[in-house]
Parts: sequence; structure tokens; C-alpha cells
Amino acid sequence: MIPKVTVLMPVYNGVPYLRDAIDSILSQTFGDFEFLIIDDASTDQSVALIQSYKDARIRLVQNETNLGQVCSQNKGLRLARGTYIARLDQDDSSLPTRLDRQVAVLDSELSVAVVGTWMYSLDSTGDATYVWQGRVADRADYLFSILTDALPLYHPSVMFRRDAVMQVQGYDESLPYCEDQDLWRRLALAGFDARVIAEPLSRYRVHGGQQTVSQAETQANNHLLSQERFIQAFTDEFSARPLRLLMTYRSSKGDAFWDICLSPNLAKEWCRQLDNMLGQMRLRLQLKPWQYRKLSKLVRCHAARVAGRAWRRGISLQWRASPPIYIFSLRGGLAVVSSFHAWTYPLVFVLAPIMPALRMLKLWALRDVYVERCYSFLRAKARRSRTVRYWYSRIC
Repeated sequence: MIPKVTVLMPVYNGVPYLRDAIDSILSQTFGDFEFLIIDDASTDQSVALIQSYKDARIRLVQNETNLGQVCSQNKGLRLARGTYIARLDQDDSSLPTRLDRQVAVLDSELSVAVVGTWMYSLDSTGDATYVWQGRVADRADYLFSILTDALPLYHPSVMFRRDAVMQVQGYDESLPYCEDQDLWRRLALAGFDARVIAEPLSRYRVHGGQQTVSQAETQANNHLLSQERFIQAFTDEFSARPLRLLMTYRSSKGDAFWDICLSPNLAKEWCRQLDNMLGQMRLRLQLKPWQYRKLSKLVRCHAARVAGRAWRRGISLQWRASPPIYIFSLRGGLAVVSSFHAWTYPLVFVLAPIMPALRMLKLWALRDVYVERCYSFLRAKARRSRTVRYWYSRIC
């Protein structure tokens, strides 16, 4: 009998957390699945642990040599018998209703190729420290999240259609540690949609031995390459990097946009290219009118945030270059004009010239030990305040 779902889990020396991962799948409320485990030539007791389970749904495949995570995942795609594939990593786990909820979405929305969930972040002891959230309710959300490098499709939480992923040739083996996000981008380019269930149904364990920690630099570089490939599908090579920096200003490298946008004329040019990119996305992806309108509104609201970011430089070339980006954002209509960053931009633009003086005043005041201690205390309190963090994220 062919199962509806294949749960795919590559394993390499995963003994410390492997039992939790396996138990979480075997206790799912949805039962029509096979549990395909690809052991990548482990040198610990992973295979023995897996073989200790007598559940007929477990299907163990052992690599003769170590192929690596991405190659093992592609091997799993080829061997999978299920219509849908649910991913899981050896150090993560799923809540009991995860598969049930994701199957329901894929069964009811045929244009959706991948479904994620919110996810608990666990420390090495298993305590929940954070909930990874995000919103993808329609295709406009999906595309905007990709453009802003904020797509909340966390790999250990996803379920996807096997035929859709095989249509785009599976995982790109030249982009290790970023292969999942690259896959979601290529699914979007192929015309597929995505959803995120707004409930934590997965658990992601953070510890020093995981690959996303040990290979952070490689992951970041491959991430940027994949992001620019996506943007180049709708614009020229010359414009891809500036548009990526403009759209990802909140990421670790995004603020670099203001290092290359040093004049109003440059700002106008990047806004023109951004407009052209939206037009190309509408044509190539055959967006419905409401999808295009929503995506355009989201991008223009984002542009207002980027314009407001220039205040951090005080009186500078960036400060003078920001008005064209702000004007571009206002063309999104009332929904954009009434947004927080749109109506606060004139205020921060006027206040920007005094920012260097305020920074100098802060540095001067902090020379006093008592003032420095008070400042550190208040800063620590503010970081623990949800209200302060919320408004800081809105402004900055």
C-alpha cells in the first residue's frame, strides 16, 4: 500500500537527540505515512538505535559513504513513495497533530506546494526559549517574504508536494546549508504557492554541534547568491545586488544599501528598477490583480521603512538620498500613506541632523561610571520589555 506521506529524515551521528525525533513522528495522530530515514554513514550508534524500533512504518536506508546532507535529501526524494513529503532533522521533533494539519492544507489548496508551521526554539536541554513565527496567508505574502529574505518556512517544519519539488529538480547540491530556502524560491518561480500554519507544531533544537551553527559563513554566502538569483529572474544583473540590499535592509547585510545609495539620482534609479521588477513579476508569475496590488503595497510600505532608515546616518549623503524612496512609497495609495513609517518619515528626516550630536552627548555622558551603570541597567530592562522591543523594531 502506497502511503500518503513520506517523513524524510537524514541522519549522521545523531544519537543524542535521535530518539526524541523518532518518537515524535511515531506518535502522530495522522497514521498514513512511511518514515524514511537516510543514514549517511554514521560512525556512532545511530543505526543500532533506529533498528531497535520495530515499527513497520520505519524504512531505513544506509549510505555506503558519507554523501552529505543535501545529497542524502535528494536521495530521499527519489526513494520516497508518498505524495507529500514532511521534512525532519535528527535533532528536531514534531508535535502530534503536525502531519494532520499540513495534509489538510495540501488537500484543500491545490496551488500550494509547501506548508510550514510556527516552531518552538529549544535550547540544548530541551527548554523552549522562543517561538519562530511568520505569516504566509497568500501568494503575495509568499513573494514578499522571499524578496525581504524573511520567509518563515523553517525546514524541519515543512511538508511539500513531491511532484512539485521534483519538477524544479529537488535541492540544489551546490548550495549547502541554504538548500531549503533556495528550493522555496525556485518553487515560487515555477508558479507554486505556500502557506504557514499560525501555530507552533514543530520543535527546533539550537546547540553548538548543528550545521547551521558550524557552517554559518557558508550558509550566509549561499543565501545571498540564491537571493540574487531569484531577483535576477525579474531584472538585469546590474540591478540585482542593489535591489537585494534595498529589499533586505533588516538582515545583517541589508543596511549596506545605504553604502551604495549616495545620491537622489541613484535612489530614483533603484526605485525605477524596483517598479520594473514588480511589473516583470506580475507578467512572469501571472499574478492576479489583487495579488499584484497587495505585493506592490507591501513593497512600497517596505520602501518607507528603508527611507526612514537613513536617519541613522545623521546629516549625510544617505539622508539627502532618502526622499525619492519615500516618494516612491507614497505612490502605493492611502494604505501606504497611513502606515507607521510613511507618516513618521517627515519627523525623522527633520530630526536626523541632530543625531550625531545626540550620539556624542551619549558618549560624553557615559564617561561617568554612575551614568554608565544606569544606562546599562535601563538598556537591559528595555531589552526584556515586549513593548519597548516592539516600538524599537517599528522605528529601526
